[in-house]
Amino acid sequence: MLAAATARGYRVVPRLAGRVHASTFVDTRGLGRAPSDMCPLGARRIEMTDVYRVAAAYQWGDREPGVLATHGWGTDSTTMSAVVDVAVAHGESAICFDAPGHGVSPGWQSTIGEYADAIAAVLQRFPSIHTVVAHSLSAIAAVDAVAKTSPAVRALLLLAPVCSLRTVIESWVAQQRLPSGVTELIANELNRRDGIPVPDWDIRAMELAPAVQVCILHDPQDNSVPVSHAHQIVAAVGAELIETPGLGHQGILGSAQMRTALTSLLARQDLCQPPPRKAAR
Repeated sequence: MLAAATARGYRVVPRLAGRVHASTFVDTRGLGRAPSDMCPLGARRIEMTDVYRVAAAYQWGDREPGVLATHGWGTDSTTMSAVVDVAVAHGESAICFDAPGHGVSPGWQSTIGEYADAIAAVLQRFPSIHTVVAHSLSAIAAVDAVAKTSPAVRALLLLAPVCSLRTVIESWVAQQRLPSGVTELIANELNRRDGIPVPDWDIRAMELAPAVQVCILHDPQDNSVPVSHAHQIVAAVGAELIETPGLGHQGILGSAQMRTALTSLLARQDLCQPPPRKAAR
């Protein structure tokens, strides 16, 4: 009955249905509450009043930040603590922040465009950043920001990355048992909000500089983001793919494989002689 009513509803009032379903899709908090606004242990809080809907950034280390870590959807910057540890142990300063509508940043909704804009603003404010580590859906936002605004970034480590926003919408619609036409309604609404067509939020369509090294870690049995996303990125940009069986979507964040991969990337930056990225097939 509910599915039938939903089907009738989206046919009768498509724009309203698109807004309703898009609002549910971009909900970043679910039933959770915003955490206490406390500076993480060992970090220095940096106010980010110039970045739309970002409360603050957190920096570890005394040097100008060299590593930026971006968290996945519906989580916050605390999930990237292992990345920070690796960077600091290597002698780097690391920085992270809660995306709009996540963690201590205001709001309960966000779009990939808002996240990409926030990352771009952080990269512009801290031009010393040379390495970005991005988890899950934030990979799209991070690659977009690097491709458009940050020639200083020389390395990307993508952890269980999403390649295409449209694919995520299609999967979500199927999981919610909504009519397939809802995908287009959500895409139209997100286009209205961001001013960018949903098909453009696809790493395969983004033009990274050839000198940027891209390394991907992904569990072949990842139940949240299929490894096919990683394969699509590899085919498009010539990235290095390291499969991480058994780690799952979240376990990859604190894994030994992540620590080894990031340490290797940072060591290459120290040598200032990054190997050329393989040509896309």
